[in-house]
Amino acid sequence: MLNQNQLRRLEAIDRWLREIRDSEEFRQLEYSPDVMIGDAIQAVGELLDFHVHCNSKPLNFTDQEWHSYLEQKPVMHIRRVIHWREKINSFIQDAASEVAILSLLTTGFMVVGSIFCHGFDRIEESRGDQYQPTWIYNAKIFEGSAIASIAVFLGASLTGACAAGDKNDD
Repeated sequence: MLNQNQLRRLEAIDRWLREIRDSEEFRQLEYSPDVMIGDAIQAVGELLDFHVHCNSKPLNFTDQEWHSYLEQKPVMHIRRVIHWREKINSFIQDAASEVAILSLLTTGFMVVGSIFCHGFDRIEESRGDQYQPTWIYNAKIFEGSAIASIAVFLGASLTGACAAGDKNDD
């Protein structure tokens, strides 16, 4: 909730904006911004409406000003309709991005696992006659998984690029 000082400042802002809007000097300006002063007045009024009870009347308003303040202000709602094709492209791009990131992360872990297995295989080779090539098999599994993960990354990147390239076709 806004305190009393903030509410008084908002009421003053509302009065000042109305004075500027209704002044002769402002009418002479050839000024057309994206947001008009009327929009600012409406925003301040709605904020005050939210925080000020309808039955209470501020002391610094005359009855005329208070009634004009309480009048209904028109609100324009603009809704952007997203075409189904844009929704599908957005979904594909988001999914491809997530898959690409996960596959790169998986590739990193698989490469580390492969390096670990090759290192352990070297240690096992130093045993001589007792050497059994079990770690080299594990290393090959990790290498194959890393290659498959790179392929998934490339496929996801290509899919995302194709979905993003569709925007320029319209």
